Amino acid sequence: MADDSFLKQAYQLKNTADTIALYQEWAESYDSSVREHGYVTPGRCVAALQRHQSDKNVPILDVGCGTGISGFVMYQAGYHHIDGSDVSQAMLDKAALLGDIYHKLHLVNLDNPFDFEKGTYHVITAMGVIADKHAPPETIIQLLEKLEAGGLLIFSLNNHTLENPAYEQTAFRAEKEGLAEILEAENGPHLTGYNMTSKIYVMRRC
Repeated sequence: MADDSFLKQAYQLKNTADTIALYQEWAESYDSSVREHGYVTPGRCVAALQRHQSDKNVPILDVGCGTGISGFVMYQAGYHHIDGSDVSQAMLDKAALLGDIYHKLHLVNLDNPFDFEKGTYHVITAMGVIADKHAPPETIIQLLEKLEAGGLLIFSLNNHTLENPAYEQTAFRAEKEGLAEILEAENGPHLTGYNMTSKIYVMRRC
């Protein structure tokens, strides 16, 4: 059985420094840990991607790609133009072992986490990334602003994060202010071993 101590710590983090340290240490056992506990959010996000993005040749950024679980699911679905970014070099090193899944892998500088030109990517995904102590609500706006009109942002909010209304309020504000349209906001399983759920959002840049 996989050690679930890191998984438990992930929901008790106090700041971004703790977050980075955790994922550096967790990299080696991350895949077995989350898979053993029924991590289904990437599959749900990719299913949503398929519903709204039929052209599989568009450039995609997998934010918080970690060891590459999310990129692997996208690749299996036929999306082969994927870059990944993460705060942990150890996680990126594991993702690099997947071979051709990612074209490029970027280590994120938290002072400027989205250091790329607007319109570089037509789709940005953040699967299991936007959460308390991981990425603040304003991350939703920052990512939408990196898309050209018609671009898609697909992200998940787990049930712990949904207890903080600021996250969904930020998505609603983006729609109200004409920045983006909410195409989907669907609740479902996240980590089935812990009976955790997540809501998958699909937003299209206006």
